[in-house]
Amino acid sequence: MVMKSKKEVQGDTEGERAQQKKANEAKKLRLSGKNKAEKDPGIPNNWPLKEQELKTLEARRTKAIEELEQNKAERKERLNE
Repeated sequence: MVMKSKKEVQGDTEGERAQQKKANEAKKLRLSGKNKAEKDPGIPNNWPLKEQELKTLEARRTKAIEELEQNKAERKERLNE
């Protein structure tokens, strides 16, 4: 009976390392920034109409919140019927 060489017994790990490297890169791409929300850069201090812009943004936010609450109330009413 002929003994196998050690390299054949242990196997070559180059392929395993390549697969692991590809998996790690894919994981990094999947986790990096995809789920993060973009930050709002805000309004610069030297903007000429900064106060007006801030007021309009606040009005939009409050309107959106009111719409969400109204939709939620409508859904509850539909469920209770």
